[in-house]
Amino acid sequence: MLFEFRAATRLVFGEGTFGQIGQRASQYGSKVLLVTGRTALLQSGHVQRATELLAAAGAAVELFAQIPSNPTADIVDQGAAVARAAQCDLVVGLGGGSAMDAAKAIAVCAGLERPVRDFMVADAEGHKVLPDARTLPVICVTSTAGTSSELTPFAVLTLPETNEKSAIRSEFIQPRVAIEDPELTYSAPPLVTATTGIDVLCHALESYVSLKGTPVTDLMSQEAIRLVGQHLPCAFADGSDVLARQQLMLANTFAGYGLACCGATIMHGMEHPVSGYYPEVAHGAGLAAMLRPWARKLWPQMPSHFARVTQLLTGECPSDTDDAASRAESAIGALLQQVGLDLRLRDLGVDPANLPAMAQDTCRYMAGAVSNTPGDLTCEDVLELLESAY
Repeated sequence: MLFEFRAATRLVFGEGTFGQIGQRASQYGSKVLLVTGRTALLQSGHVQRATELLAAAGAAVELFAQIPSNPTADIVDQGAAVARAAQCDLVVGLGGGSAMDAAKAIAVCAGLERPVRDFMVADAEGHKVLPDARTLPVICVTSTAGTSSELTPFAVLTLPETNEKSAIRSEFIQPRVAIEDPELTYSAPPLVTATTGIDVLCHALESYVSLKGTPVTDLMSQEAIRLVGQHLPCAFADGSDVLARQQLMLANTFAGYGLACCGATIMHGMEHPVSGYYPEVAHGAGLAAMLRPWARKLWPQMPSHFARVTQLLTGECPSDTDDAASRAESAIGALLQQVGLDLRLRDLGVDPANLPAMAQDTCRYMAGAVSNTPGDLTCEDVLELLESAY
């Protein structure tokens, strides 16, 4: 047995920890670019509070509240220009995955003074520019129990000219500090709670079956699956359920470590082209459409793992491994039904004529996710999965 495990980000977890943002930031910089979305956190008062806390700790704050869902390369370049003009030496991402991913990418572009496409698109010789130590330090504060971007070395962005939704991956964009305060999720509406919760479930499921899985990530992934299955329906039904909110944030933590260590597999590999072509599709909703076909296709590859998934989601103690593994799809489906996300790609407005191109994109720029999946999947398998999800 041989494996590595490294948790590079300092995790600050618990109710009230948002109040530490100024103290934590002061350790890394004095001129902060605060990156966030356009509406929700501005309306909730969290952006104003973050600004006040940072200022109280002695930081000058430049606000960049322009991040949409599924952020594009262009918006990152705009943010990097703002950071350079203000001579920022620290980037703080506040929000969901879109804001945090954008913050990490902005830190690269501002520090290295290059457009983000240089890090995403290979040149004529097949090389991309790699982030290095000039990348500005990043702190992330998550407002959802969902994407785990605060714990990972990935920044996912969309190139609108090619409908490509791909990632910068580098240890230099790994956040220095992650603040996970469940109180920030209390105001999340049911749909956001559901889609981000399903994202957590997928991170956990994918790292559990990943070919890069380790005994450490297996344990974390299983606990994340159990916590999502038990608490997501409660938080969806009652957003004021404090225990459910706390436990979902904990699930997000465990799943985030799995994602950071193992990377994505075919499920995220297929979803990225979906929201690349259809940026209005919420990432978690796109993943929800993949879940049933994914479980149906993969359980024969790892029956003991999928039997465990059934047990974690249902509480049953099955005696027949293959039978329990084959029922993972229905156990996942039951959870999706409870949170209103038992969807198909057609429900999300996907044109079936785009499925072959999406399959090719999965095999092209998400090839690492495909190869990280058990079963030696081909592009024909990917297309079959997408058609099953439709």
